[in-house]
Amino acid sequence: MEASRKFDVVIAGAGPAGLATALFLVKNRPALAGRIVAIEKSAHPRFKVCAGGLIPKTMLALDELGLKLDVPAVEVIRGEAATPIGDVDLSRGGDVLATVIRRDLFDAMLARAASDAGIEILQRSRVLDVTQDASGVRVDTDQGIFEAQILVGADGSGSRVRRAVFGARKETIGRALMTDIAVDPERTPEFIEQRYRFDFRCVSHGISGYSWSFPCFIGGAPHLNVGIYDQRPSEFAQNGGEQSRMMAELIAAFPELPLDGLKRHTTRWQSFPIRWFDARDSYARGRVILAGDAAGVDPLMGEGISCAFEHGKLAADAIVKFLDGDGDALRIYDLTLHEGAVGKKLSKLAFAARHFYSPHHRLFFRVARISRRAREIGVDWYNGARHLDELPTRRLIARWARAVLLREPVR
Repeated sequence: MEASRKFDVVIAGAGPAGLATALFLVKNRPALAGRIVAIEKSAHPRFKVCAGGLIPKTMLALDELGLKLDVPAVEVIRGEAATPIGDVDLSRGGDVLATVIRRDLFDAMLARAASDAGIEILQRSRVLDVTQDASGVRVDTDQGIFEAQILVGADGSGSRVRRAVFGARKETIGRALMTDIAVDPERTPEFIEQRYRFDFRCVSHGISGYSWSFPCFIGGAPHLNVGIYDQRPSEFAQNGGEQSRMMAELIAAFPELPLDGLKRHTTRWQSFPIRWFDARDSYARGRVILAGDAAGVDPLMGEGISCAFEHGKLAADAIVKFLDGDGDALRIYDLTLHEGAVGKKLSKLAFAARHFYSPHHRLFFRVARISRRAREIGVDWYNGARHLDELPTRRLIARWARAVLLREPVR
């Protein structure tokens, strides 16, 4: 029989969710250094299709891990959203709304920090199969067999671990198209004003999502990362029109940008799946748990990096308790992802997606424009600024009411 390597924890995927889990593990239990392996199908720095926006919630997680962001970044302090019933200002008085990075450099930064902390990263290795019993988990890869007490599936929206252990549901898979455009920063509003732009007008044309334009640096040169997200692309996929419809809406959202080449394939673009959170899913089965995109991200905006760090923190806490003899810890992890702060936030965002992307979307966009103070609280809540997203719903509503009805300062 082929010899296997034994670890306490095997993590499938060395992106933000997998590496956050590993980093929180060694932070909570330093003795686990050398007892964790992350299996990555690519090699860092590897290209990753993603807009790369780090909201304040993610920056708080980096601070908690003691990690300094040391990759090129653009801080966004202004935001605007075009909607079917008018434009909306998303700015927060100079507060940072997002820090835009490139995922290849950001993930490589996390990988260096993990390696420095004693976490082994096995690159260019694919998970082939997963089996488990009462004593542990066996992971077969193209570079050998690994045995562990626990397996974390953090291998993205197309997770091999999820398919092998939890089944392959496709109803919750959205899609995004994205391209990068070199720009002159002195003539581009996104750079001049440190602004990002969203466009939700495509909802009126059947797209359950939005287009975006983010400022970023690629190889030191200023670019715009431009793309479109559709939460439910299957409606067009049946007729073969998903991709062309999304491209047409992206071009219409930003007519001033040179995007016509998308249709002729003369402009390079990337397409990628996004699995979004569905409360009907389960995230723990036996000794296997899911985290990050493999579990499901924000259904409304498709944002997943903050979810990756939140899941990683919760997974690390559950794993330490399990290794200490708490046989119920992984079940509680699953419960927390449904009923804890992160689960409740994602459930609220799923509720918002069902309404803002519904046939009655104009009504909900109109309601969202009524009060600037309400929008400010909404932006802070979404971004996790000052941990506002962790407040109980009753306290959040009370704060909203005081700001809107009594005109108290939002802060």
